[in-house]
Amino acid sequence: DAIVCIDACFTQKRRSGLPDDPVNPTATVFLSPEDIHAMECEVDGLRKSKSAMQRRSGQASKRNHGDDDVFEEGMRISTSVLKGCNESFTAADERRQKASTQFFSDTGVMALLCRHDRVIHLANMTSAGEKQHYALALIKSLFGHLPSNFHIGLLYDIGCQLEQSCRKWGFLKSFLPRISFAISVFHAFGHQWACQLIYHPRKREGFGLYGEGCERFWSSIKGLIPSLRVSGYHQRLFVIDFQVHHLDMKSLIGLGQWILRHWNHCQEKKAAASKGLRRCGVDIPTLQAEWDAQVAAQTKPTPRHSSKAVENIVLQVMETQKSLENYEAKLVVLEQDLLHGVPDMINLNIQITECHKKIMNFKQALQRQKTTLGMNGPADLARMQNSSYLQITIKKRIRDRLRQRKFELERLERSYRHTVSEQRLQYHTEASVKWREPGIVKLASSYNKLCLQMVGLIHKGKAPHGSIAPLLIPRDSLFKLDVDDDIWQDVGLGDDADGLLPLWLADEKVRSGIRSLLELRRCEEEERRLLHEKKALVLWFSEEWGCMQRAREDAGEQDLS
Repeated sequence: DAIVCIDACFTQKRRSGLPDDPVNPTATVFLSPEDIHAMECEVDGLRKSKSAMQRRSGQASKRNHGDDDVFEEGMRISTSVLKGCNESFTAADERRQKASTQFFSDTGVMALLCRHDRVIHLANMTSAGEKQHYALALIKSLFGHLPSNFHIGLLYDIGCQLEQSCRKWGFLKSFLPRISFAISVFHAFGHQWACQLIYHPRKREGFGLYGEGCERFWSSIKGLIPSLRVSGYHQRLFVIDFQVHHLDMKSLIGLGQWILRHWNHCQEKKAAASKGLRRCGVDIPTLQAEWDAQVAAQTKPTPRHSSKAVENIVLQVMETQKSLENYEAKLVVLEQDLLHGVPDMINLNIQITECHKKIMNFKQALQRQKTTLGMNGPADLARMQNSSYLQITIKKRIRDRLRQRKFELERLERSYRHTVSEQRLQYHTEASVKWREPGIVKLASSYNKLCLQMVGLIHKGKAPHGSIAPLLIPRDSLFKLDVDDDIWQDVGLGDDADGLLPLWLADEKVRSGIRSLLELRRCEEEERRLLHEKKALVLWFSEEWGCMQRAREDAGEQDLS
């Protein structure tokens, strides 16, 4: 029935130690501190009670099945995928400090917006991390104003983690059947591919072409950051409220143009998707069946007793060794720069310190991984390091490094205010991005060469039976990390197939047709929603116009329409 999005901004913070200011009696979009505190207590209570129940009744089950990769109740992605998203996406780690409570009384703002970028509610944040109770309080407040049969689509940077927590701990139990979770397009690159298959709004039914709105709102209020950093508590809330009211009026005036602009965009994408469907030459029922098969195959849990368990451990060792070598090489370059002298010595020292920490962490990880290899581990490691076929797993390293680069670019995009400390962070981030790019390009070149070698191995009959060559990574789209880029598709890199390969994996026309089919269906959803919004806008305007005319008649004025 409606689509909303949630996001947090840690640049909208307020310094501690400032004098109290008078309470502002005007209406506000901020949740009350009492509502937020009540949700925090509810979350803590549910987690403690559920944990106690699990300790009393689930110890035997946990010992028997704790290491299994399974679907938790109500979830469509396995625990290993959720763990991977949690590790790669920093916002999912509530313990990560985003703003110090030592220096700031208010550490940020979390917003709940509709798909027209209009603010529904805001939550003032006072904790150091992105705690889940803020998002839960916003959602609960929203449902307090909705009919009992109203469904919403919810976009959140870590929507997969939020749904898991709700189902695991019982948060929002009465509202959960009426929520469809998704991840925002802006941060989809930080999630595992299996997670994107289920939660990406371009692949999930009902979300149309909407993907992100909070970033535009944060950009529109960035000019308030310097003055509100040193304002009083109530003054800060009043100024943000006033700005939100101004943005709402501005949005209302331009709503007709907004609908027209999105309609034209939708028609362009629909025409391109229809053309792609015709070009592929595969009927829609076949494409739908292959898409369902792809989702089922790529989201299934990993077997606990896999025949490739040893190989997976060895591959982890190889990846860790490569990362260690990269950081050791980077440290040599940085120390040479230190000897020769550079203008920004502060930034250089920060990079050297971080390099030393990374090297120490990778050495410790490497030691732990080698310990788990067992007696035959060194021989397996030597065999796989000399195997042209298995070295193709560097694709995973490319994806990991591309993710790191995008997170760093995001930090640059969000650097709204340039204090001395923030300028140092920006210089350091820019240097990290520039340092990372040549390594990624080199990895991609190595990957493409290995792909060509695999083609030769397949033609010579030296590859495993039923193998197909992986897709090359184009240089011009390497840094995009778009949802349909080939960088996500592990074609030819999975387990050996027995018999015929599925069409969604081996047939390029089917794969292209699936992308066009999903795009077409999102366009059709967007069309229906825009037509409904157009009708609502016309009805609202007609009612307003009629009220104005009656008011003029009651005042004795002549109707000039």
